Amino acid sequence: MRRAVLILVLATALSAGAVTTIPWEEAGKHVGEEVVVKGRVLGVHCSPLSCLLAFEPTFNGFTAVVQAEHFDLFPPEKLDDLFSGRQVEVHGTVRLSDRKPEIAVDSRDDLKLSVAERRKDRDEARAQAEVTERLGAVLDQVTQLTERMAATQQRMEALLAQLEQRMADLAAQAQAQAPPPPAQPSYGEPQPRPAYEALRTIKRGMSRNDVSRLIGQPEYVEYGAGGWMTWYYGFGRSVSFDGRGRVQGMVGFPAP
Repeated sequence: MRRAVLILVLATALSAGAVTTIPWEEAGKHVGEEVVVKGRVLGVHCSPLSCLLAFEPTFNGFTAVVQAEHFDLFPPEKLDDLFSGRQVEVHGTVRLSDRKPEIAVDSRDDLKLSVAERRKDRDEARAQAEVTERLGAVLDQVTQLTERMAATQQRMEALLAQLEQRMADLAAQAQAQAPPPPAQPSYGEPQPRPAYEALRTIKRGMSRNDVSRLIGQPEYVEYGAGGWMTWYYGFGRSVSFDGRGRVQGMVGFPAP
């Protein structure tokens, strides 16, 4: 029996302390009562004296009123962004003003977003944080990829430079080792004798190109081992070149 009495007393106390929650359309039926009005804010209008949050576009229905003395709690410039178009809960005593029901908001707890709106804000904030985190990870990957691409480009440029230098070296080497063009056959006609002074200029160490420029092409060429070759001219003259294409011996040429 005692336990039942305690349960009844507790239930009565809880019922006495509970505040009724009503939709905004029914606020006019609860004038003088402390209630929680739920609805969606469809308009905000501020003046130097107060701000009105309307739940009906023409401001002819229920309104929540923020007096100027509470602008520090609800700055007028932020009300529209915070509440316009959103579900809210207004706590207080319903009064009539110009035959329209209203509740004067005195504290932050008297005007707040509904549970669903607060949950929506948390979900959006969480989603935004996840998006930001993913974007950060993507940016990190892009940065790493850019750095790798820059390093790869530098390596490719270095390899291209080495390749160009190698090709230039090979071209120079091929030019130095290229055999002279074949001499035109004489068909038994004597070859013109080079000028005596040109003959005197032939020296050891000259290149094949130098010899060809000074005394012309040989009648024929004899190739030896290791890249050696001998050019034979008329009148018993010949010039021998080593594997590097340099003059190493001469026969029939006057001393310089």
